[in-house]
Parts: sequence; structure tokens; C-alpha cells
Amino acid sequence: MWTSLAPKGGLCCPPVGSADGHTSWVMAVTTTVLDGRPVAVTGSGDHTVRVWDLRTGGLVGAPFAGHTNEVRAITVSDLDDVPIVISGGSDDTVRRWELASGRPVGEPIELRADTIWDFAIAERQGRRVVVTGCHDMTARVWDLATGQEVMTPIRGHTGPVYAVATAMLDGRWVAVTAGDQTVRVWDLDTGEPVGSPFTGHADHTDHPGQVSTLAVAELADGRPVAVSSGYHLTTLVSDLATGLPVTDLPVAVDWNTDRVSTAVVHGRPVALVCHGETPTIQVWDLTTAELVGELFPQHPRNVIGVTTATVDGRPVVVSTCDQGTIRVSELVVGEPADKPVRHGAEIRAVTTTSVAGRPVVVTGGDDETVRVWDLSTGDQVCVPLTGHTGAVTAVAATNVDGQAVAVTGGADGIVHRWDLELGKPAGAPLTAHHRPITSIGTDDTEGQPRAITAGDDKKIRLWDLRTGEEAGKPRASDHRWVHDLATTTLDGRPVAVLGRWGGGFKVRDLVTNRDTSVQTTGGNGKPVRLVAATVAAGRCLAVTTYDDWRDVQAKVWDVATAQQIGHLGRQHLDALAAATVDGHPVAVVAIRRTVSAYSLVTFDKISPDLEFPEQVSAVDVTADGRIVVCFDRDVAVFTAGPAS
Repeated sequence: MWTSLAPKGGLCCPPVGSADGHTSWVMAVTTTVLDGRPVAVTGSGDHTVRVWDLRTGGLVGAPFAGHTNEVRAITVSDLDDVPIVISGGSDDTVRRWELASGRPVGEPIELRADTIWDFAIAERQGRRVVVTGCHDMTARVWDLATGQEVMTPIRGHTGPVYAVATAMLDGRWVAVTAGDQTVRVWDLDTGEPVGSPFTGHADHTDHPGQVSTLAVAELADGRPVAVSSGYHLTTLVSDLATGLPVTDLPVAVDWNTDRVSTAVVHGRPVALVCHGETPTIQVWDLTTAELVGELFPQHPRNVIGVTTATVDGRPVVVSTCDQGTIRVSELVVGEPADKPVRHGAEIRAVTTTSVAGRPVVVTGGDDETVRVWDLSTGDQVCVPLTGHTGAVTAVAATNVDGQAVAVTGGADGIVHRWDLELGKPAGAPLTAHHRPITSIGTDDTEGQPRAITAGDDKKIRLWDLRTGEEAGKPRASDHRWVHDLATTTLDGRPVAVLGRWGGGFKVRDLVTNRDTSVQTTGGNGKPVRLVAATVAAGRCLAVTTYDDWRDVQAKVWDVATAQQIGHLGRQHLDALAAATVDGHPVAVVAIRRTVSAYSLVTFDKISPDLEFPEQVSAVDVTADGRIVVCFDRDVAVFTAGPAS
């Protein structure tokens, strides 16, 4: 579940961490009801159709597989009182599926129209028909039950028909189509045009724009209208009967408008508009042409699909993006939307601690800020902590005289201390390093709070966190820098496990500020990039990983003997953490977009793989089994089950 950064009332389909999601962009989305529960149906560039429970975010049944290319168009209808899904796309076929079972209905329909861009349902002479927008500049109308075309292809556009809608106009069914720079209305009985093309779009580029998205609605006075937009075009509201412009929505035309949708919220007709290159959805009042809402569904990329539904009496927006994510957001109109609080750039480091008895997550990012989040609610505990002048690359936390303190280091080479309860500096910056900070560890054994820092200046420094003074002389790291370190205890003494070159480690005593005799043999090869350590039943364990293609395993060590006792898989890791949960030592590892938990006793995987829409940059695991995962600007928190 999201706990840090999702807007209130937000939901992900599938829930964050699930492997059930689409593996490519999702352009096609619609909503319906299945067995009394609201669902979304999506089509993707991964060639599949999927159904999602809008209450839980979970996948309903298995993906519908059969298309041999991208699925770009989705709609739903009933056939002989059985709800079905109609899908089409770049394989030039239309397929019908039972919504409940995913079983195909009849044979695929080959339209021979190149790519299929959009669908809409209508009635023609008492039978259910589907209007299809096609790349060959036609709109095709075919019988839903038989799959046979019921009239000659509708022609008139001079480019692909990217969008279609249907409506009742003066008591008759009409099709509304969008392509080239026009919107056109067609009589579905005769196939003849109704009036002249709508040509009111203003083009704000040197090249002709394309009307690529369309929806229909009814204004408060009962007038049917079309809402249309496209590449660098105005968003135009046109009277469906006359073709005359009703109003322009003052939407920015600097970017492509990827999708418009319409809905009625508390009696107010609105248009939802999403733009290329922006992750937001704007809500416009169609009567007044005023912006009445803005949604932040937190897609990792720009929104390319949008529709609406009702969940437990609440209007919601279902949106999709070109990264394959699906989000469900509460549709709030007439009130300022809560813009999600999140880092302005990728998160680089994370740790967990407690502030006044409340578990928190502390993150540092490329936006040069440190942020503190309530681990349970996701609320920001204090204002962003600013002071770094470069990316925050390392974060650790401890207690100083009963106060929760975070210690952070950045690309600016500065180490900062922060009072997490007051949300302000806990002393002057520590400026002895002269290059970026690579790692930080903390310790408060016997009430003596310390921090150990490593930097690209090839120095390892120990600090008294009360005074800010450096303890002893800095250690030169073998004329090479230490990429990572972890603090722990060995035989009851506080130590730091320092990553070495060649995949091993050294141990430094944090009381004497001297290296101990404990170290792995060898010293050549690639540097250790990640180190994690924990203590279970008095035994100190460490995990290391390094970038040597000849030896890709994450190594597990008995720190006291400096002997390798196992390994975790055989892939390079991108993030690593360790803790002891209910007496059982575990490691949490990230490989690109996948996070897994391992036992450090059996070295077996003890969790399902958790999948994320972006590469994972940092992880942590708490003593009560919660796993914290950072990817891009987002944080997700999961509860780990007890080890078996």
C-alpha cells in the first residue's frame, strides 16, 4: 500500500508491489460494473486486456490474451444479457470477450483498416452496433452480435480517425468522429454527414494539428456538445446540433492534449483534460469554462488515458500513463485539490527511526532536501529540511540525549544534523570532507551518540554528535574511497563494517576509532557498492555486493570470522538493507524494479517479488518487519509476514 506519497483516496491498480500490472503503456481504459462491484478495463501496449477491482486495485481474473499487437481501443457492452469487452488495436482485429470469464466471444473480426484507434457503442435499427475509428481515414459500423459491417465505411476525414463518440441528436443516433483538423457528425441510419465539419479549432504551431481526442456531454440547458482537442490545438466545446463553437476551454496549448473525458459531478457537467508531458488532470466546468479542479494521480510519467466511475457513491477518476500505471483518484470539484507532498526529484537514500514514539521514514533526494514521513499515515512530519546544495546521497538516524536526530550527507560534501522533532538543524554543518559523501552510519551505544562518514575524498571520519567535533584522526580508506558502510555491534562493541575492494570488508571500532584485525582476505578487484549488517542471537552478519561480472552474487558473511557463509541469488543489487525481525535475520534487496526479502539463515527467498513502475533506488527494513521502498520520487511501505 502507499503510505507516504499517495493523495488521500488514491489507489493503484494493481496495488504497488504486485507483479500483475501491465508491462507497457496503457492508452485504453473504460469502466463498468461486474457482479455489483465497479471495475476498470484496460488495454495496453503489452497486447493484453485486464480487468481491475476499483475498490481494492486487484486484478480480476487472468489477463485477456489474443491480440498480437498493441491494444489501443476498449469499450464495454452487453450481448444477450452477458457483459462483454470489445478491444482493438494495431493488429487490425476487433475481439470480443466475456467480461466475467475473459473467454473470447466468437471469432476475431478483421476490419482491414490498419490500426483501430477508438470505439463507441450505439443503436441502429434496433440492433447494438459498434462505431470504430480507423487509421485508414474511415469510421466502420458493425453489428455487435454478428461482427458484420452494416454499412459502407464512413469517409470524409483526410487523416486517421483517432476518436469516436456516439450520441442522440433530435431523436436519432449519430456518430461523432475526430481526425485531421475537424470534428464530424454522421447519421447512423444513412451514413450521411449531419451538417458541416466543425472547424473551430485554433492551431498554435507552424504545422497542421490533429484533432485526436473527443468526448460528448450535455450542458445544463440540455444542449448536446462535443469536447475536442489534440496536438497543440485549443480545447473546443461545440454545439452538436449546429457545429458552432460554444466556448474554448482556456487549456494551455503548449503541449499535446492526450485525452478528454466528460462526466456529471453533483449535477455539474465537467470535462477532464490530460496533457502530454504533465502528470496532472484538469477538471473544467463545461457551462462556465472555469477550471474547477486539478488532480494529481502520481503517475511516473504523463497521463494518456482518463475516464470516470462511481465507487461506493463517490465519483472517481481512473487514469493511465505511458509507463503502464493505473491510478484511481477521488474526483473533487469546486475545492482545491491536495497536491501530493513528495520530493521534487529522485530519492537517493532512506532510513527509519522514531520521533516522539512515532515511527518515521527519513528520505534524501536529488532535490537537495531531507523529508520526514509518518511510517503509518504517510503524512509529512515536518517541513522539508533544506541546507544541502547538492543531492542528498546518504541518510542515517540515532538519538542524542533523547532527541531523534538525522545525519545526512550530500554531493556538496557537507554533513548536516537535524532535530527531527523540531524540524530544524541540530548544530552547525560538519565540513571536514572535501568531496561528496558516499555513506553514513550512526551509533548511540552506552549513550554516546556518534556518526561515521565516508566520502569521495578517500577519508572516513568519526563524529561526536553532541559537540559536532571530529573524534580522532580520519582514516584513509586504502587510497580508495569507501562506497558504503554499516554500523552494528561485534562482541558487544559498536563497530562499522566498511566495504572494501574485491568484495570484502574491514571492521572499524567506533570507540577507539581504529581498524580491528577483522577483515576479509584479498583486496583487489571491484569495490563493494552496498553493505548491510544485523545481529541475531549474538551473531553479527553482513551482506555485501559489488560490480564484478565474474562474481555477481550478494555475499553473506559471519563478521566475527570474516568468513563467507552464503549468498543471495546471482544478480547485481541496486539497493540493500538488513534487520532482525522476530529473532530472524533478513535482508531486503532490490534488483532494478523488483524487491525481495531473504533469510540470512537459510539464504532462501522468504517473500514474493514486489514489482515497481520505476527502478528502486533505496530500501530499508524495520525491526517489526515493515519494508520501505523508494522508487523515483515515491515511497511505498509493506508489512512483511513472519519468516517460516
